[in-house]
Amino acid sequence: MSKPKVLHITNIASLYRKRQWQLLLEHPNLDYHFYYGDNPYLGIKAIDTSTIPFTKYSEKLHFIKNWWVNKKYLIWQSNVILKCLTTKASLVILLGEFNVISNWLATIICRIRKINVAHRGHGLYGNEKGLKRFLRLNYYRLASTQLVYERRGKRIFIENGFKPDKIHVIFNSLDYDKQKKARTRLANHTKQENYTFFSNPNLPTLIFVGRLTEIKKLHLLLEAKSKLDTQNFKTNLLLVGDGTERTSLEKFAKENLIEGTFHFYGASYDDEVNEKLISCADICISPGNVGLTAIHSLSYGTPVITHGNFYNQMPEVEAITENKTGLFFEENNSENLALKIKQWLTSENRDREDLRQDCFEVIDQYYNPYYQVKVLENLALNKPALL
Repeated sequence: MSKPKVLHITNIASLYRKRQWQLLLEHPNLDYHFYYGDNPYLGIKAIDTSTIPFTKYSEKLHFIKNWWVNKKYLIWQSNVILKCLTTKASLVILLGEFNVISNWLATIICRIRKINVAHRGHGLYGNEKGLKRFLRLNYYRLASTQLVYERRGKRIFIENGFKPDKIHVIFNSLDYDKQKKARTRLANHTKQENYTFFSNPNLPTLIFVGRLTEIKKLHLLLEAKSKLDTQNFKTNLLLVGDGTERTSLEKFAKENLIEGTFHFYGASYDDEVNEKLISCADICISPGNVGLTAIHSLSYGTPVITHGNFYNQMPEVEAITENKTGLFFEENNSENLALKIKQWLTSENRDREDLRQDCFEVIDQYYNPYYQVKVLENLALNKPALL
């Protein structure tokens, strides 16, 4: 019996999906092919397909041309239409983004040719209105199957008349194998050795890792820290990253926060450094949308606080279970954020090692490439959705 052939057409070969791609290319029961372009505008790190193990699968890796508008919106991918007209694949996976015009045509062509089509993406957010809602719904309805990143996305699809058995929840992941191996050695690291830039390294530590940009709403975090300082509730604040807001954030910190209790680390691309900084922190705080920051933090055993308006969140927010792996605060409310930080850090019977294990548990169960490959295998082999 021949293996089902799968064409996975995506925007870029994101580095954080390296292990997932490798597992799919090596899959014993699937003939899996990737089609991808690049994005020269956002600086997202890509898989180097000229290195081992990808050199073994060069015939299954196909570079295509991406066309962007305003350096932000992908609208067309070259050769996708031709490939869908000629392929003998049983499944084609396309981006779940209605602005990619070539995907509309590719989906229609595949459906006419009796080829299953899955749209992979965020799905419906639940707050779409007017033309955007109309276009999204009709784009998704063209496909035979949906691949969404979270259970909430599946619930919203069902509420809009989509069949539950045609919606697979795939979640998202980072460098799971490497992060899992780090757990044992990180257990021995201390704040004293990794937070030497603080006056008192042993204070409860709040951390943010990512770009210091306006959309991250980091002013709320600094305002919350200032409120805690005035209440004599002592914490350290560590921001790891760089960006357009750094100057204004540093200015606010110097004027409003207690000296020696905050530190702007700058951009860090060294995984071994970042894992120490994150794992030693008490809580990761993402005042804007949280995205993969949640997975990054939980993978190193550090809970997450972010806002609870899911309409304005990224799918990965569902990795956070309130009072177990983090908390939610009222969106755009720094006073409520300060309250939640204090609530988390003063809760009784909250053993740090138990918290780590709670964080690891959700990553081990869902947010890893092995679970994702199982989801894609079930989809390709016409098996029931796992969730």
